[in-house]
Amino acid sequence: MENSRSGLSVRAMVEMALFAGISYVLMFVALPIVPIVPYMKLDLSDLVVLIGMSVFGLGGAILIAAVKELLYFVTTGMDVVNLIGVMTAFIADLSLIVPISLVLKRRNPSLTRQIVAVVLGTLSLTVVLSLGNWLVITPLYLKVLNISIGLPVSKLVLLGVIPFNLIKGVVLGILFILLIRRMAPWLAKHTTL
Repeated sequence: MENSRSGLSVRAMVEMALFAGISYVLMFVALPIVPIVPYMKLDLSDLVVLIGMSVFGLGGAILIAAVKELLYFVTTGMDVVNLIGVMTAFIADLSLIVPISLVLKRRNPSLTRQIVAVVLGTLSLTVVLSLGNWLVITPLYLKVLNISIGLPVSKLVLLGVIPFNLIKGVVLGILFILLIRRMAPWLAKHTTL
């Protein structure tokens, strides 16, 4: 049963909604990993988005990430501070999944190609979020909250944002590679690309 406008089947839309729901729930199971930025927490919600990318392609992964972030925003408070956080998380999602998706375009990519994809995704995530936090995100937070952090933003980025995103990318990347290799037969049957 196809949706004539988007070309997505009802089944694919339901499955993407399930992926988004699981990803949303995983956002609440988070751990701080870099002491200087305890508000930045590692969760496994992006792992579900990456698996969704393997099933539905880049467009499906972006949709899953957008629904996940929208659910989080609506359920945790629709204020300016939360909006900044949700937009930052969505930018992080895109920074990670787009490079990985572009490298893994081919069916059944080799382990080497998967590792290259994860390395590029991790570097993209780190560069985009570092520049974003240095130039826009952290200064915007400080202005909206009317607070001072007691150290230059550049030092916060160097000691907190960069290590956090490198660790996040590596952890999610390793788990992603392990899962998609383990799930290869299932993915071959369920991929809607």
